[in-house]
Amino acid sequence: MIEEVIISTLILGGLYALLSLGFAMIQGVARIMNFAHGALYMVTAYLIIQFVALGLGASIIVSSIAIIIITLILYRLFIGPMREKESEAALVTLALAMIFQEVVKLVWGPEFKSVPSLVSGYVTILGVRVVNQKLLALVAAAGFFLLLWVFVSRSKRGRGIRAVAQNMEVARLVGVNVRQVFMISMGISAFLAGLAAIFFAPLNVISPTEWTILFQAFPVLVLGGMGNLKGAFVASFLIAFIEKVVEFYIAGGYAMEIVTFAIMAVILFVRPTGLFGKKMSTGGTGL
Repeated sequence: MIEEVIISTLILGGLYALLSLGFAMIQGVARIMNFAHGALYMVTAYLIIQFVALGLGASIIVSSIAIIIITLILYRLFIGPMREKESEAALVTLALAMIFQEVVKLVWGPEFKSVPSLVSGYVTILGVRVVNQKLLALVAAAGFFLLLWVFVSRSKRGRGIRAVAQNMEVARLVGVNVRQVFMISMGISAFLAGLAAIFFAPLNVISPTEWTILFQAFPVLVLGGMGNLKGAFVASFLIAFIEKVVEFYIAGGYAMEIVTFAIMAVILFVRPTGLFGKKMSTGGTGL
C-alpha cells in the first residue's frame, strides 16, 4: 500500500506543480490572481484534440503556441488594464474562465473527451504497475521546474522578473521594462498550463468544467506562499502526499479534498503568507 501512496503522490504532485507554478509566476510578478489559469489547461487539451489530425507532435506545438497567443491577447485587452485593481482583475479572470467553459461547450460539446497519450505501455515499480505516460508527466514536471528556476535565477530576463516581483517601482527606476516583464510572465504562465495539459490531461478525461482543476491546487498555493515558485513546487508534493494518505488509509472520494482545504484554512489563519512565503518590506512578494 505504501508503494502505491508514494507513486500516486509523485504523479499528483507533478500535476499540481505545473499548474501552481504557472499561477504563482503571474501572481508573484503582476500580483494578479488569474482564475482563468485552469481554463488555459482545459483549452490546450481541447486544442490538442482538435488538431490531432495533423499528427500528435504538430498538434502539441500548434496548441502550445495558440494558448500563449490567446493568453497574451486576453492580457492586453482585459487583464492588463485592470492589473492595479487586484479584486476587479481577479473577477475579470474568473469571468474569462466561465466564458471559456461556455465556448468549449459550444465548439466541442459538453461530452467527456480523451486526450491522446504521448507514450503507451507501462512499467512495474516497487510492485506497482505505472503507465509510462505518468512517468513521463512526472519527469516533465521536475524538468520544467528546473528550467524555470534556472531561467528566473540565472538569466538577464529572469533577474528582471525577480526585480519586478520584489519591488516593481524600484525595478522600473533601474530601467526594467515592467510591461514587458508582465507579458513574459504571462506567456510563461500560459506555457506551463499548456504543459500540464500535454502531459497530464491524457491521464483522465476532460470536460468543459475542467478549468476548475485550478481550485484543487489552491491548498498548494496557500501552503507554498502565493507567488513563491520554490514553495509552490515543494507544497505540490506535500499536499499530494496528504491527499493520497487520506484517500488510501482513511477515506476516498471527496474526503481528501475536505482535509486539504481544512489545512488551507488553518494555514491562512496561522500564517497567511504560507509556510514558504514571506512578506516583503518593499511591498512585493518575491519568487
